Amino acid sequence: MNGNQVALWAGVAAFFSSLLAVGIFDVFDPAQMYQYLSAIIVAFITGGSVYAKQRYDDAKKLAAGSKE
Repeated sequence: MNGNQVALWAGVAAFFSSLLAVGIFDVFDPAQMYQYLSAIIVAFITGGSVYAKQRYDDAKKLAAGSKE
């Protein structure tokens, strides 16, 4: 698996685990629309941050000459 795939899967895992941590369990309650929207925004930020960090670490390894 190359670095892009690892970073992508790490971001996806962070996205869904963040959604579960915030608590999107009762999807059928329309009164909590803002809570769901904020949970999705937080999940995107968390997933994107993890993805960016993984890509940054891979770029540092490549710059240093290591191809792990």
